[in-house]
Amino acid sequence: MTEQTVTFKGTVNGLTIIIKPDTGFDEVVDSMRMKIESAGKFFRGAKLAVRYRGRVLSQTERDELLELLKKESGATILSFEEEVAEASSTNSQKSTAATAERNNQIKKYMFFKGIEEGKTKFYRGTVRSGQLITFDGNLVILGDVNPGAVIEATGNVVVMGLLRGVVHAGSDGNKEAIVAALGLNPTQLRIADIITRPPDEKGAGQVPELAYVRGDMLYVERFLPAR
Repeated sequence: MTEQTVTFKGTVNGLTIIIKPDTGFDEVVDSMRMKIESAGKFFRGAKLAVRYRGRVLSQTERDELLELLKKESGATILSFEEEVAEASSTNSQKSTAATAERNNQIKKYMFFKGIEEGKTKFYRGTVRSGQLITFDGNLVILGDVNPGAVIEATGNVVVMGLLRGVVHAGSDGNKEAIVAALGLNPTQLRIADIITRPPDEKGAGQVPELAYVRGDMLYVERFLPAR
């Protein structure tokens, strides 16, 4: 089978664009435009966090592809960034150190900046379909959040389990709020007034992740604590 120049893959957080390495940029642009056209109205009205991998892009190329996505897809692009690959063996030590430092920063952001500021409510147990848990402050769920359940807090939301329901952090408009979970697979994720929802095709893995807002863009980072 001939390898496609551009492949779209739906993920729990939005869309991953896989670009064939060593492909001319004009070919990448043409292929991406065709992919968007073939999708019809699939993306229209959606809010997507987009990552790409496979081909190295210059800043100018990134900007051009982002502009193409915005104009042609009809979707609101919440973020557009490179998906960082796993470290190769030759660079494993440097990469491990960098990853540990990055995860330490995320951990500090999650647990110190968030939880220590303001009131925090701990809910123990599974939040089931039809349940609504709200709190004026930070909310920590010590269990899973099932589809059909709704979690809402004016501060941060941290789920020490699998999050598969609707979650709204910063419900009073606080864009500094975050959402974190050991398995982040919500039917809808909202921080302040920024909303995103996963596509129909969802990833199978359960990876700890952290969602936050910078400017008017919603980002999702994998959170793998350093040991």
